Amino acid sequence: MKSSRPKILHELGGFPLYYHTLHTSQKLQPDRHLMITGDDKKQILASLDRFDCDPEIVVQEQQLGTGHAVKCALNHLGGFDGMVVVLYGDTPFVRKETLVRLIAKTTESNPISFLGFQTQNPGNYGRLILDDEETIARIVEYKDLQPGEETITLCNSGIVCGKSEILRHLVAQLDTRNASGEYYLTDIAELAKRGNLGCSVTICSEEETIGINTQEDLALAEGVFQQNKRREMLENGVLLQSPETTFFSLDTVIHNDVVIEPNVFIGAGVKIKSGARIRAFTYLEGCFIGENSVIGPFARIREGTTIGGNCRIGNFVEIKKADIKAGTKASHLTYIGDAEIGENTNIGAGTIFCNYDGIHKHKTTIGNDSFIGSNTLLISPIEVGNNAMTAAGSVINKNVPDGALGISRSKQRNMEGFTKIRQSRKK
Repeated sequence: MKSSRPKILHELGGFPLYYHTLHTSQKLQPDRHLMITGDDKKQILASLDRFDCDPEIVVQEQQLGTGHAVKCALNHLGGFDGMVVVLYGDTPFVRKETLVRLIAKTTESNPISFLGFQTQNPGNYGRLILDDEETIARIVEYKDLQPGEETITLCNSGIVCGKSEILRHLVAQLDTRNASGEYYLTDIAELAKRGNLGCSVTICSEEETIGINTQEDLALAEGVFQQNKRREMLENGVLLQSPETTFFSLDTVIHNDVVIEPNVFIGAGVKIKSGARIRAFTYLEGCFIGENSVIGPFARIREGTTIGGNCRIGNFVEIKKADIKAGTKASHLTYIGDAEIGENTNIGAGTIFCNYDGIHKHKTTIGNDSFIGSNTLLISPIEVGNNAMTAAGSVINKNVPDGALGISRSKQRNMEGFTKIRQSRKK
């Protein structure tokens, strides 16, 4: 990746690569959930704190290949007696349904099953050599291909399922007699055949097996992810006026009858209810948008924000960590931060919530049916009551009671005849 970050911490759809694999594997409801790491353990653990998942961490002290990694995991499992599925943190698109088929193929007569795919461009993938249509004789890594084997189009994804006791038996026999000098997990296919153990193959689409090794791979994978997410949204009744310019995260939740205009970016943690409209050039992250609300154009809604139903958030409005109740409007040129705003309140143009004193963040609370005049500065912490107002151009640093008008600005003074005096000075 030519990056200081571990590969699996690079993001796809707003989440680290490894999270996509964990997200899918959690759907299988496994008894044990192990994640094998190496030198990147500290970074991985720090990243996991963001998410609702808690796999058991297994450290592979020396990176001696995939077979060695699985051996470390099997040692950690101790006497576990059950089915083991091996997935990869850089292969994010495999589907739950595919894994269910893979597990079903793993039987008493075929205690090991690999996931394979057909491709017209096999490139550097390992090849599956079959005895018959569904039984694997051996798996050959690209570096070890013999003349003629490079034309084989049935490739190995690396994903495998096996009965734990059989996997332990086979992994213990692995050696490093190959071009890379590593313990190849794929060698268990040939070892199984030698031991008269069946090894089957389950075929999936090539897209599911996409692996990510470079920044170019990551960019291509992002394109695949977004295309799949757009299709999902359209199928669920969301109108994307310009699908190719709309971007989603893995956890995006949008109900039907939502309209999304062109050039909208939706980051992690966004939920949008039915009837809402997200107008052009809007950026959303970590927020909730209520029914029939209109957001944008050119709005930025940041993490920790909840916007109720029938709200209007207009152009060049930025909102951060705010709870905005139903029917409230902030139509343009406003910053709202660390706030609670009641129902049917209007926030005038140019209003700034001054929530940061240079050391701490402070909260602003505004009641129902209130009116904040244009170009008001609200110096937090402060409260504006129900049915209250602030005069345009005011700097408000004291609470405004229910039904009151808060005003704080210099008295206007008119200088009669000033224009003529000014013009005379130009001569």
